[in-house]
Amino acid sequence: MRQTMIAIALVAVMVLAGLVMTPVTLVSVTGDGDRAMVCERVGRESTIALTFTHSMYGGDVTETYVPGDNGRLLRTSILTANAAAAEYYAWDGAVARTGDRFEVMISDEAFPSIPVRVDQIGKHRMTIDGATVDLAAMVHGSEGVRLALVTRPLVTWMLGMGC
Repeated sequence: MRQTMIAIALVAVMVLAGLVMTPVTLVSVTGDGDRAMVCERVGRESTIALTFTHSMYGGDVTETYVPGDNGRLLRTSILTANAAAAEYYAWDGAVARTGDRFEVMISDEAFPSIPVRVDQIGKHRMTIDGATVDLAAMVHGSEGVRLALVTRPLVTWMLGMGC
């Protein structure tokens, strides 16, 4: 009986160790000096939207990404509040009205990371699976940040040491 209990305990420890070492994918936003601003867990079906006010034409622009292969961010759409902002992104003029917004007709494109200049003019915010984070409130003045996907062991994320 004692040997059975020891064997069960050893198996439980190995299973638990395997679980906490399981890799998880995180959305990471880092600022100057690699300052961690955002570190949120995402899954294969997650949606990551970066929204900001267009500096030339006004109105919101929303770039939508999903986790892609090899830790890359796959941009799936660009929506704008007005046609002028959409045409700014549509080098070939491919813009379609979608409800009260304008969609830039683009092919999906993968990026290893997204550099963004966050400031109070753009009022940058990021929405991950419906939860919005105000990036502009996290900077003083203007700051270059980098949006990326990172993979870390589950235990690292659980202990708040993820990104």
